[in-house]
Amino acid sequence: MSLWRMAWQYMWNRRLTTILTVLSVALGVALITGVLTLRDETEKRFVEEGQLYDLVVGAAGSPLQLVLSSVYFMDTPTGNIAYEEYEQVRDHEAVNQAFPIGLGDTYQGYRIVGTTRELFDFFPQHIRDEPLFSIAEGRYFEDDFEAVIGSMVARRTGLGIGDTFAGVHGFLEMPEHLAQTHDAHPYEVVGILEATDSPNDRAIYTTLESIWKVHDHDHGHDNGHDHGHDHNDGHDHEVEVQADPAGDAADLMGDQVTAVLVSLHTPADRFSLRSEFNETLHAMAAIPVMEIWDLYENLLGTIQGVLLAIGYLVVIIAALSILIGLYLSILQRKRDLAIMRALGASAPEIVGSVLIEAFLVTVLGIVTGWIIGNIVTWFIGIQLTWSYGLVIDVWGLPSAEMLTAFAAVAVVGILAGIVPAWQAYQTDVARDLAEL
Repeated sequence: MSLWRMAWQYMWNRRLTTILTVLSVALGVALITGVLTLRDETEKRFVEEGQLYDLVVGAAGSPLQLVLSSVYFMDTPTGNIAYEEYEQVRDHEAVNQAFPIGLGDTYQGYRIVGTTRELFDFFPQHIRDEPLFSIAEGRYFEDDFEAVIGSMVARRTGLGIGDTFAGVHGFLEMPEHLAQTHDAHPYEVVGILEATDSPNDRAIYTTLESIWKVHDHDHGHDNGHDHGHDHNDGHDHEVEVQADPAGDAADLMGDQVTAVLVSLHTPADRFSLRSEFNETLHAMAAIPVMEIWDLYENLLGTIQGVLLAIGYLVVIIAALSILIGLYLSILQRKRDLAIMRALGASAPEIVGSVLIEAFLVTVLGIVTGWIIGNIVTWFIGIQLTWSYGLVIDVWGLPSAEMLTAFAAVAVVGILAGIVPAWQAYQTDVARDLAEL
């Protein structure tokens, strides 16, 4: 009988203990797998979206909040800026394209985004090999109060071509009897976008003028669209909006925009242009990809480190389980080991069989943990997709960092078998046979 088969037979004979030990290893491996997969996949998705635009310009406040609200539709805006600020950004010689967006309302929790038709033709060739937007059904909007909805919006709300709906004021979900609905200005769905596995799937796009008209009508603002607000007036509005970011920004839209998404001729100009806009405009410029990196490094990186530490701690505890289990097993089968020695098995072979047993338990724990971790991550990914439009690729090949972690777990498991193996090596053949 080979050492491998013998080790497997011993594991099978005490299968309950083996299963419990394997599960203890699997628990730590599953946690490590989940943390690394979620970190790598969410970072990849966030960075991909963050690289679409070189700069985002909006009201002064938190740069990260500006990026999250305008690029990912995940936070409340920092406020509004005057339309003239957008025009200055658009006309700058270093700017390739600039797209204004206006935020203020939602429908069933999905952002209604006012913008220009040019946004749908945006093709960031430096990071994508296909256009950012494409129509799955219908067409792009042409007139005010026509809406083009993301694939997730269509799927979860049931809206289709020709359907109408009214936006709800603000960004917070409220009971129906408390929500301020803009029933006087219903939108008509004229197009549904192809799925992009991005935040665009969660957005409802319409003309910027539609956003202005809704709030000018509901709040009694002048709708002349003469773009005549001065900078100081826009700045005062920004301060007032920040006092109630949950929805009052919409009250002050007028001829303003919430943010400007900027693509530069040369991405290397990001830093210099950010400084220039911050100095010359009554607005704030942020670099999306830099803000996302900072988020991962300063906040999510710390959380990830803590969870990984917990995962490795669980693995160490599992290694102790392997050590104790094998040690007790050696004590229980010392007579078997004595018979093997008497039949010609060498001490190194006895040690090898014990180490092989530790190795098999550890490998089974790693494989089981990887499967469990991916299953749990898959369920979390479904929630992330439904909530934020972020698609998590779960069943791909393990990353280099994950393979390194698995190798470390395997080493720990084998090391846990050294003490029981040494105990088996010291078997006193004469004494143990005399006890038979």
